[in-house]
Amino acid sequence: YVRTYVRTYVRTYVRTYVRTYVRTYVRTYVRTYVRTYVRTVRTVRYGTVRYVRYGTVRYGTVRYGTVRYVRYVRTYVRTYVRTYVRTYVRTYVRTYVRTYVRTYVRTYVRTYVRNVNVKRKNVKNVKKRKKNVKKNVKKNVKKKRKKKT
Repeated sequence: YVRTYVRTYVRTYVRTYVRTYVRTYVRTYVRTYVRTYVRTVRTVRYGTVRYVRYGTVRYGTVRYGTVRYVRYVRTYVRTYVRTYVRTYVRTYVRTYVRTYVRTYVRTYVRTYVRNVNVKRKNVKNVKKRKKNVKKNVKKNVKKKRKKKT
């Protein structure tokens, strides 16, 4: 007779890779404002009186007295500086996920073959034994019956 055994093994491997990229952009804007004011003051004296001029605007009174002519020129400079700083930060995050799946299947087949002739002989022997057992049982039954009578 023939017997066949089949075994199957299945193995599965799963691998997952995760990569994360982070990029950060920083931008800084600097603005500087500079303002300069220039003021010129002229003083003219006629005697004891001052005549003051700011640009084109004149004010004051003029007295005509003794003629002394002295001129003073003063210049005032003022500078204002303002600086504004703005910073923008942007962050980009990217994540990549990759999954690999591998499956391995192995199958083993074994076949056993026994000689058919041997099997037939065995069957014959078994049949003979059965017959002998039956005969013996019958004999024993007959013997018991005889004893009773």
